[in-house]
Amino acid sequence: MVGKWKVQSNPVGGNMMYAVYRLRDVDAVDHSGNREYASGYIEDKDTALTIAEGLNRKTE
Repeated sequence: MVGKWKVQSNPVGGNMMYAVYRLRDVDAVDHSGNREYASGYIEDKDTALTIAEGLNRKTE
């Protein structure tokens, strides 16, 4: 079963960047091979959260 869309954060070049992802298999370990991304890295956290919320509404 796939997970809900979430936002991850990573510091990149002195700035915090955000990406929208979900786990492909919620029963497996969280690692890069078990993640599906809906966006590349973006600078605005609110935008990333809006994307994740919209995708979660679509999949409910």
